Amino acid sequence: MKALPSLNRLYTENKEKGLHIFIVYAQGHPREEVEKFLKDKGCNVPCPFTGSDFGGYREGWSGLPYGFVIGPDAKVVWEGRSGYEAVIEKQLARIKYPGLGKLDVAPGLEKAATLFSTGEYAKARDEASKLKEKKADDEAVVADADFIIGRVDQTAKDLQAKADETQNTRRYHETVKALEKLAKGFKGTETGDKADEDLKNLKKDKDVKKELSAWDALEKTLAANEKAKDSAAKKKSLNDFYKKYEGTAAAEEAKKLAEAIA
Repeated sequence: MKALPSLNRLYTENKEKGLHIFIVYAQGHPREEVEKFLKDKGCNVPCPFTGSDFGGYREGWSGLPYGFVIGPDAKVVWEGRSGYEAVIEKQLARIKYPGLGKLDVAPGLEKAATLFSTGEYAKARDEASKLKEKKADDEAVVADADFIIGRVDQTAKDLQAKADETQNTRRYHETVKALEKLAKGFKGTETGDKADEDLKNLKKDKDVKKELSAWDALEKTLAANEKAKDSAAKKKSLNDFYKKYEGTAAAEEAKKLAEAIA
């Protein structure tokens, strides 16, 4: 448990660069108890319950905690109990195109891959399509161009799904982020134009403005809570927030967070 703060920091600072961290729980406490503990500690690292203690993964080790670092090429590059931070930083440095899902691309597709990793999805698709047409007889180029095109198309679907889902649950601050990413990344396309129009209409809605204001206030409350001396103070600030913004989705979130504090 002493490693939680460093794990959470690594995850928070590097998840946009392609880092995935999972805490695999392998003892006997109920799932609800573990989730509550992690929430109380402010740990956002995913914690799947696999039903396995990983006991048969390696011979010669026992005891917890024990970790593994898997590199971007899907190979285990480290295992042990301490020293993972430096290993993770080294592996992250190997990622040329964050978010793409490939370490390297065929010659000529570097620009398309870079455009994808910087969120310029429409331009990435155009670059990949042009090179695919130009070098139609190069199997490596065609394969990697198709990969980039597929990633672009999937990204558009994922962002739209995120926007739809969060709008239905009134998590409008997340809806805005998804639509902004769509509008910017697909600027000049039908997808981008639609996202831009949806974003404008969303921000005009009075109820949405109220919700966005509440979510902004909750973010500030949570930031202040990180400096609070004890759990009682954190709980009080969240309950006070709930009373002030009652009726909003942000208030319901604050209520849940307050109830999770022991």
